[in-house]
Amino acid sequence: MIIEIKKPVTKQKVKKALAQATGAKKKKTLRNHFGKLKRGIDGLAYQRKVRDEWG
Repeated sequence: MIIEIKKPVTKQKVKKALAQATGAKKKKTLRNHFGKLKRGIDGLAYQRKVRDEWG
């Protein structure tokens, strides 16, 4: 892929060209993957159940 930036080259132009090339419009985070277990499940009981499945 070739990215062509007209002179004068500035930081803003470079960032804009890279954003267009990668299609990145917003910053991706892991926030959506963090959270609590569904309600009604006891955390300690869930851990014991999962650990029992391992061994």
